[in-house]
Amino acid sequence: MIGRRDFCRALAAAAAVAPFASPGRARADTQSPLPTLLWVRRGRDEAQLDYSTAEGYRAIAWMMRDVRAGIIGVPHTRLLEQWAWMQAWLAAYGYHVRFDIHSGLRTPATNRSTEGAALASYHLPDAQGVFRAGDFSTPTIPSEYMGRLAWLSRQGGVGFYVRDFIHTDVRGNPVSWRAR
Repeated sequence: MIGRRDFCRALAAAAAVAPFASPGRARADTQSPLPTLLWVRRGRDEAQLDYSTAEGYRAIAWMMRDVRAGIIGVPHTRLLEQWAWMQAWLAAYGYHVRFDIHSGLRTPATNRSTEGAALASYHLPDAQGVFRAGDFSTPTIPSEYMGRLAWLSRQGGVGFYVRDFIHTDVRGNPVSWRAR
């Protein structure tokens, strides 16, 4: 488990490396670089992280941890790619938007105590500790718009919630729903 002090060290290292990091991996099918920078906040912690570096990946995993249980999981790379793509798409139109993380990894106990959580939630880790879902909001862009943008990525599930946040997961088959 990574503590606050180690997180701050990783954050400082990621911040020092991020401006000089490579532009990202190239997708085999399009040869276009994938964005790897995420601007996130969780509670009082806020950072711009390059998840393609070891330090940046550890830091984003810590930001997406199960806060109730104090457990850090392994965020699926496609989920991070989706979020980075969404932020890059918005940035291309002049909107530099931070994602405020509400939930990432959930332990089974946390999932059971979360109102409305699916029993087979993609927030739950698999046998390797990998989870495939995250919930977030932004301070400036309505969740309806963010959900529609997530839907355009065609990565998996998109949930629209009345508490003004969205859920995205990378299950493969695109589905969407609205919480009542």
